[in-house]
Amino acid sequence: MKANFAEQTHERLKTLAQDYFGAGVSSLTPLAGDASTRDYVRLTHPGGARPSSVGMIMPEPFTKETLPFIDVCAHFSEIGVRVPQIFAVDEESGVILLEDCGDESLEDAWRGGGWEEVRPHYDAAMEMMTLMQEAPTSPASGRVALARRFDAEFFTNELHHTRKYAFESLLGMKTDERALDAAFRELCDEICRIPFRLTHRDYHSRNLMVLDEAVFAIDFQDARMGPATYDPASLIFDSYVDLGAGAREYLIDRYWETCGQRLFSDKEEYERALRGTAIQRNLKAIGTFAYQKAARGAERYLASIPHTVRMVQEHFEKRRDLGPLHASLKPFLDALPQ
Repeated sequence: MKANFAEQTHERLKTLAQDYFGAGVSSLTPLAGDASTRDYVRLTHPGGARPSSVGMIMPEPFTKETLPFIDVCAHFSEIGVRVPQIFAVDEESGVILLEDCGDESLEDAWRGGGWEEVRPHYDAAMEMMTLMQEAPTSPASGRVALARRFDAEFFTNELHHTRKYAFESLLGMKTDERALDAAFRELCDEICRIPFRLTHRDYHSRNLMVLDEAVFAIDFQDARMGPATYDPASLIFDSYVDLGAGAREYLIDRYWETCGQRLFSDKEEYERALRGTAIQRNLKAIGTFAYQKAARGAERYLASIPHTVRMVQEHFEKRRDLGPLHASLKPFLDALPQ
């Protein structure tokens, strides 16, 4: 059944590409996915208006109203954020034909060239983040991302996901759910008092593609309003790359100069907010990595846990006022791979 579905979607994508680009498809190649239920393929059509495109295959039919990807893509494009262009959509077949943004992520570029070579790409990523944060945010616009918001309950549930899958399932340790809940809620209430801005929600090196001199944002369908420090924390304290202290300080200062000064009374308040947000974000990531192992048998994500744990420890060093939360988490953080 799955094979038949794949064959049907592939044929439909070939037809869409031929109709849009005016040339037959010479090859269709599956692309490696990430933690998603979507599949991707690259179509090559060298005689067409463009030599290649990418097909997104959803697990089932959709409508524009039920698939936020389409609306968020249009929204981001309108405000100047570089995202893949949508060429064609077939809702009934569950497929979308997209601009091909290449195979090199920001993570790949960093691993291949190091910080000095990749810094212009990080500058471009910070500029796109600024566009998101300075864009109009009236829900009356009808844009999906502006109508959705993070809240303390959402953030707290993410941390309980980490408790369940990282602390209990991965480590096999017992937890005091009630005590951790109180500590989690205190942190999550704090970060929800930070001024809200439009966020990508998963703004890190694997979701930023480098093509020639351009940087494109992908995997943006969960965009919503959230703490202004959320996307900076995701990029600066990225679980997938260890940028090093110097590069992180550069990006911390850059956000302060472009956005932070207008949102926070002073740099100390800004850095407290950034570290608090990063604690939640990095702990959430640890839970996601553990879940991928427990639920999907995807062990490759476990390799990102040690670096992420070290960053959480660093955040707590900067936020000594969060000592009770740190004390509650310390036995688990110490037991995780580092």
